[in-house]
Amino acid sequence: MRSITEKQLAVAWKTEGISYAEIGKRLDISRYSAANLCRYQYTTKPNKRGPKFAINKAETLRIKRAVSNFKDRNEKVNSTKLRKDCDLNVSCWTIQRHMKRNGFRYKRIPSKIMLSKKHKECRLKLITRWMTENHPWEKTIFSDEKRFSLDGPDDWRTYAMKNEEINRQQRQCGGGSIMIWLMTLPNGLLSYKVIAGKFNSDSYIDMMKMSVVPIMKLNFGNDFWLQEDNASVHKSAKVKHFMLQSSIKILEWPAKSPDLNITEDIWKLISEQVYDGPQFLNINQLKTKLKNVIDDINQHQREKVFDLYKSIRSRLCKVLIKRGALYNK
Repeated sequence: MRSITEKQLAVAWKTEGISYAEIGKRLDISRYSAANLCRYQYTTKPNKRGPKFAINKAETLRIKRAVSNFKDRNEKVNSTKLRKDCDLNVSCWTIQRHMKRNGFRYKRIPSKIMLSKKHKECRLKLITRWMTENHPWEKTIFSDEKRFSLDGPDDWRTYAMKNEEINRQQRQCGGGSIMIWLMTLPNGLLSYKVIAGKFNSDSYIDMMKMSVVPIMKLNFGNDFWLQEDNASVHKSAKVKHFMLQSSIKILEWPAKSPDLNITEDIWKLISEQVYDGPQFLNINQLKTKLKNVIDDINQHQREKVFDLYKSIRSRLCKVLIKRGALYNK
């Protein structure tokens, strides 16, 4: 493309009666290019106007007000409710695009444990005592229960192509599940027990008597602490009496404090590996996969358990700094 200066020269020479061939020689171009240069007219196109948004400023303010009111009432916010509440004469898709442009994202909201002032004070009191007395976490056994399902977690996710469709079966009448009781030992090993039938104080005592207590005594003698949450099964008079007779020291534990229990991190590690594959057809397949995963952690991933034990004191310090609020990594 020739410059505007060359075009102006070519047009001036042509006005003076100079031929296209001569103009071409002067500009070192062909006579046809010279003719096009003289004849072509530059046109300036106006800037293209952007899309006209269907929702104006007044309606935008109404939407912001409605969102704030819904949140104050702990109600969910969606395009259908906004359309009705704000009396908008637009489609739900238009409202969704508008919300996206204004920084809102429609997403799954995870449930979170709510701590009252009393809960936070109790957490601070116990953590302060643990820190002051330098509690021996290297001699503390952590425990917890978790249910594993044949269908896997609700938020099972994976990368897929844009038009690729991947489905996982959801059983209408319940696919079945099993309850696992797990204890995390200071030596980096995990020991678990499948809970069959109803889990109550009697079944808990039988499980502790037959398999759990012998493992604890074999590894640590009587020099250990057992951590339990505040479930009714653990706090019944029968269980307390059995623990006292068995010389098992129970670590006092604050209510609503799964964030302090490193077994929660172990559950995440196990779940990622158990559910990484096809859905289970029956309970036996699920039990086998659980056994293989826990055996693999005991044989090849004990270092991850050691790292969790090392992190206990630092996470307690973070909870103290946050004045008893939940610990987040």
